[in-house]
This record gives sequence, C-alpha cells and structure tokens, in this order.
Amino acid sequence: MEKDIAGEAMGDKDTAPRTPAASPAPIHFLTGRGIALVLFILAIFAIWHIYSRIMPPVLIPSPARVMKRFLTMWSNPGFLDYAGATVFHVIASVSIAFFLGLAIALCAHFIPPLQGAVYRRVAPFLNSFPGVGWAFLSLIWFGINSKAVIFSSTAALLPLAIINIGAGLRELNGEMTEMSLSFSRNTRRRIFRVILPMLFPYLFATLRLCFGIAWQIVLVVELLCGAPGLGSVISIARQRYWTDMIFAVVALILILVFITDRLIFARLQYKIGKTYNV
Repeated sequence: MEKDIAGEAMGDKDTAPRTPAASPAPIHFLTGRGIALVLFILAIFAIWHIYSRIMPPVLIPSPARVMKRFLTMWSNPGFLDYAGATVFHVIASVSIAFFLGLAIALCAHFIPPLQGAVYRRVAPFLNSFPGVGWAFLSLIWFGINSKAVIFSSTAALLPLAIINIGAGLRELNGEMTEMSLSFSRNTRRRIFRVILPMLFPYLFATLRLCFGIAWQIVLVVELLCGAPGLGSVISIARQRYWTDMIFAVVALILILVFITDRLIFARLQYKIGKTYNV
C-alpha cells in the first residue's frame, strides 16, 4: 500500500442515554437558512484559500490541491482496498458491540442480581478504560491485522451499547411487560414478541450513536496498530508530509459520515419516532 501511495504522490465517550428525536427539517437552499449555509461554506473555503497562499503547502495545502488529491487517489487500487478495510472494521465493530451489548443488557434485565455487576462494575470499567490501551493490548494479543482493530474498537463501543440499551429497558412500559407474563411464560417469546418491539426506538438510537463514534475509534486504532485501513493511509501521509492526502482522507470520512447519519439514519429515526410516538 505504501508503495502504491508513493507512486501516486510522485505522479503529481458520551455515554448518556439517547432517545430518538425528530429529524430536522430539510434545508432548502432558496430559503434564508439555506443561503446562510452556502455563504458560510463559501467563507470557510475563501479563508482556507487565502491562508494556504500565505503558508507553505506542507502545512496548509490549497483547496484545489486537496481536491486534486481527492480525485486522483481513487485510481489507486491500494487506496480502495484500504478504504474498504476501514468500512469493514466499522461495520464489524458496531455489529459485535451492538448485539453483545443487547445480550448483556437483556441478561441483566431478566436476572436482577446481575444488574449491579453490569451497570456498577462492568460498564464503568469498560467506559473508563482508554481506547489507546485497548489498541496496544490488541496489538500484543493479535498482531498487526484486522482482528486487533475489530477487538479494540468493539471493546470501546461496548459500554455505549450496554448503557443505552439498559436505559431503554428501564423505560419500558411495566404494565405491558407484566401483561405479557399472563400470555406466555416463555422468555424467548416475550423478548421477541413484546420487549424488542417496544425497545426498537432505543435500539436504533444506540446503533446510530455507535456508528458515528466507531469511525473515530477505528481510525485511531488503525493509526496506532498499523493495520490496513484509512488510519494507515494517514500514518503514511504523515511520515512523508503529504498534508494534502491527510486533508483528502478526512474529507472522505466527513462525506461518508454525513451521508450515513443525516441522509439515512436521521430519516429512518424520524419515521421510527412517528411510528412509536417518541
């Protein structure tokens, strides 16, 4: 990957419970709000352009230089492989942390003696453990590979899932859960027929929260562990002083997070909020 990038260059932790909220109204660029947003973005680019003409490119590359790098890096097969690796790390970490946190929260809900151990011991310990520590431990245990990135990222996201899903379980309608006991004593049926449907808004909010934070954690872990991913691309660019590459990778991440969060998760959560009246 470093060789490919070198060739291209030469060629030129809130863990508070979250409940779903209504999606903000879409921005129309012909309205006052839309015009203000466009003017703000243009002002940022103008200041960036002026400042880049004063500072050397190794410190502040110009917007045109960053745009050129952003467009040309897609022709590098190595970059595409590393970008795909980061997306895989994010999806795998969020999925494992979400389902493992759901299982732990459900166990604590149905076995009351476990609540103290989970919410007063396990969750605070995982939440206070630094992500850098997980990164170095996973590097020692698993080596420089995707397993290290997924393990450390999952460990950092797990307390978010446990705490938020647990808060959702405590907010469930007690009368509904008690009524379900009169229809069935089968715990599995009650979970899938009653509890999970009522818990769905909280589950979706937890999934959205973990997905947004996962990008930050995965990039840092990839940067520290040296595993394949966009974090490694940033590390190589830092070593060779390719500041425009760093700006281009950051811009790519911002675009991906904005599209997934605002255009996908926000709209789905708005529909879920209307369906469940929350």
